Amino acid sequence: MPIEQIHNKQSMEGVLRGAGEKPVSISFISHKCGHCKRLMTFLESQQQKMPNIIFKIVDVNASKELMAEFGINSVPVTFIYKNGILIYQVIGANIELLLNNLMEIY
Repeated sequence: MPIEQIHNKQSMEGVLRGAGEKPVSISFISHKCGHCKRLMTFLESQQQKMPNIIFKIVDVNASKELMAEFGINSVPVTFIYKNGILIYQVIGANIELLLNNLMEIY
């Protein structure tokens, strides 16, 4: 199943507020980026395996506002939140580190 996209700051805030106790993984990606495509394949598989984590993406080509707000200079970058607080940040398509972080909060 495709991962739902966040388009603006308001929808991101809504996702974080509405998550309650569930962890939220938000990945900033570009559909033109090879590493991002690999990361997306991984995230889609984890979304099936870890239903207690909310997975979302931000396409930086469509969301310049969020890209600027978060100071994103390169992609992919993944932020993992719990109770609205940033717990982990993974820069690049470091699948092993991201999996370890996701397993830790799952």
